[in-house]
Amino acid sequence: MTDQPNDKISRRQTLAALIAAGMVPAVSRPALAAGPDFGAFNAAFGAKIVLPAFDKLVAVTGDFAKVAEAFAAKPDAAGVDAAKQGFNEVSDAWASAQQFRIGALAQGQRAERFAYWPERRNVVDKQYRALLAGKGLEGLKPDQIANASVAVQGLPTLERILYGEDQGAELLKGDSAERRRAIVAALAANLHAIAREAQAVWADNLKDPAKAANSFAASPAEGAAQAYTNLLTIAQVVAEQKLGVPLGGADAANAKPKAAEQWRSGRSARNIILNLETAKASVLAPGGYADLLPADQAGLKADLAKAFDESITAAKAVDEHFTDDITHQDKRKPVTTLLVKVNHLRDLLRQKVPPAVGITLGFNELDGDGS
Repeated sequence: MTDQPNDKISRRQTLAALIAAGMVPAVSRPALAAGPDFGAFNAAFGAKIVLPAFDKLVAVTGDFAKVAEAFAAKPDAAGVDAAKQGFNEVSDAWASAQQFRIGALAQGQRAERFAYWPERRNVVDKQYRALLAGKGLEGLKPDQIANASVAVQGLPTLERILYGEDQGAELLKGDSAERRRAIVAALAANLHAIAREAQAVWADNLKDPAKAANSFAASPAEGAAQAYTNLLTIAQVVAEQKLGVPLGGADAANAKPKAAEQWRSGRSARNIILNLETAKASVLAPGGYADLLPADQAGLKADLAKAFDESITAAKAVDEHFTDDITHQDKRKPVTTLLVKVNHLRDLLRQKVPPAVGITLGFNELDGDGS
């Protein structure tokens, strides 16, 4: 992601010209040379904020893979419940990690393979039906799943199996029950493999001081900007894709509840809460972007804390009935209030923070997407 050129002469450029002309006292030179230590920041951000999220993802996917394997071997009703619990724990960990697209998740389509959403043209159902048509363990070896369509490899397919119209009942009865259980086990193992790969990429990067300083970019400044762009992107995803698209505008008649993320499992609002909590930690927790704020920006830090808290509180007021509430005009207010709060937070993050911490932003992956 490259920085965008600035056609205007910056203050720094103007001062540099005056210094060269001898019009500014020499005492200004050290002040101009000083700037944020983006290298140290990137290393701390990776170690304190990012890596723990992937450590958690590895742990819960590993547990889920064991549960799914045991269920496939010895199916019963308790196994269905355990698989659903594992799915939700993995979904929680993913919602807390999906912001960190720089580096590991951007490589090898790991993010799309883990959770292909928003879905295009009902492709998940099509790919799942094709996979379900196989016999025994056909097409379910680790390398086969890893090289299958990204749409079928992760959480969306698992959600359909566990929370479809039958709510997972067909895992225990019917001609395809054994095949369904085998698919759950194969996909759970695949998620664990993706999580381990992503965690290893971050861990290896942080072991090398030079790589940790650059954070998967050409320079420390670019690395800090790219990671911040990921933060802005998740805020945009929450506002536009997770809230705006399902809401369908001001009229409940235009709502699209089935466009909401993980609507089958009733996780739409919960995922937003976890996204916002990760974004808050990325800014305000030790190692977060607020560490780059100058001392005279205490007011901005307080404004950010307030905006995050108000957004998270608003998200918690939207419960698991999100997809039903948005279809009723008299029940939509908590969701529209949440959207207002998130948009205010986005404005602060986009307009106020970058100049305060010395970051120049480029494009994000949603620019021009139209979603």
